[in-house]
Amino acid sequence: MRRRDFVTILGLALLGGAAATWRNLASFWQLRFNGHTAHTVKVVTDLMFPGDGLPGAAELKIYDRIVAMEDLHETMAYGVAWLDSWARSNGASDFLALDDSKRSDAIDAAFASETEDARQFAVIIRYHAGLTYYSDPVIKAAFAYTAPPQPEGFPDFQDPPQ
Repeated sequence: MRRRDFVTILGLALLGGAAATWRNLASFWQLRFNGHTAHTVKVVTDLMFPGDGLPGAAELKIYDRIVAMEDLHETMAYGVAWLDSWARSNGASDFLALDDSKRSDAIDAAFASETEDARQFAVIIRYHAGLTYYSDPVIKAAFAYTAPPQPEGFPDFQDPPQ
């Protein structure tokens, strides 16, 4: 084997090892879904759907159904990291350390953010929490018209308003 071939093989082996190490480090530093993330999702869903006379999202455990969606874990982890960062910039240790007013401000800021992670988190949580909340039998039962009005329409609303 010529010296040039040996150096080429050795260089490729070292570059391959460096690439594998880099890939492992990148996955090591990637945010992970954990208990803090799950608890923050619980608080966010309850702030978005407090109930107002009906059971709130936390009482109905809407967050359990959202947290069970494993394909959303990465989005939730990055969204919660953004909320925690927002809280730190406003003098709190993390999002959960804020009062309800500041938490609502943080969620509003996430919706308005130009950061894709924050906006995507807020929209996805609102979508899934709203869909799950208003599909819950307890909430559906609180509304008078849960079945489709057709083919007979709304027979008790045939008369003009009084």
